[in-house]
Amino acid sequence: MSGTLDTVRVLVTEIRTESATAEVALWTISISVAAYVGAAIAGRKARARGADALSAAHGWGATRFAALVAMFALVTVQVSAAGWLTGADAATLDWYAAHRFGAATSVAVVITEVASPVGLAVIAVVTAALVSWRRRSWAPGVLIVGTVVAAAATSTVTKMIVGRPRPAEAAELVTWVDWSYPSGHVTGIVALAGALWVVDGARVRTTSTRVGVGAAAVFVVALVAGTGLYLNGCWLTDVIAGVLLGAAVATAASLVAAVFAVRHLPAASVPTDDLLRRTIADRPCLVSPDAAQWNQGIGHGRRPESTR
Repeated sequence: MSGTLDTVRVLVTEIRTESATAEVALWTISISVAAYVGAAIAGRKARARGADALSAAHGWGATRFAALVAMFALVTVQVSAAGWLTGADAATLDWYAAHRFGAATSVAVVITEVASPVGLAVIAVVTAALVSWRRRSWAPGVLIVGTVVAAAATSTVTKMIVGRPRPAEAAELVTWVDWSYPSGHVTGIVALAGALWVVDGARVRTTSTRVGVGAAAVFVVALVAGTGLYLNGCWLTDVIAGVLLGAAVATAASLVAAVFAVRHLPAASVPTDDLLRRTIADRPCLVSPDAAQWNQGIGHGRRPESTR
């Protein structure tokens, strides 16, 4: 028994050393990224083969969600312990401070205010109302607002648990009223972008259009993240955590949408995988590929006609 306790103590001591934490972090990141990419590819192949949409959404979608949560948990632990991953935080802020000038600062302040929790809430509600009106259904609007609210709530709880102070110079340019980790601005904008993709992503048919939409989303997220760093409002790891948390919440929203959509379909409308594929192909989908059946039911405010 004493030998086991000694082994545990040695293991804990090793894990707490900087080199060991770096190795653990790298392994966790590598495995999580591989799992996420593998699940994304496998999910696409499963759908191409006509695999059951709900099973694919639960299986590969849950794997992607778990990978994002694992990376978010890793960054959280590293930040709480001032670990290896936080090594670039100070240097990043120093670089932004050295390249700050008047006009850019004014623009950054405006972007930060627009992407604030209040600003994003207004944008989410307006967007949700427009989408629901266009779809003639309350469901997509609820999904958009619910995703943003869930992301904001999770971010707020994490801020209170971690309690990371903002950089010393944060109050010089913008007034910040909460903790730094994770970045609420980045979490919110990623969650909103993800929710919009869940609702309308499958309508984007061509590869070039998908690339364009993805590039635009990345640009907006990078702009919000960059302004937070530029204004010394958050650390680099706060931004990274915000991206991971927002993406995780959006992935969870996609899973919820898939389950909700499939359960609201009459059994007769999904007789075979082949018929399901042809039905989806004939109608523009409301949601992401993981929830592609949404459009057949609640997405347009009606149930599909029987296929028998």
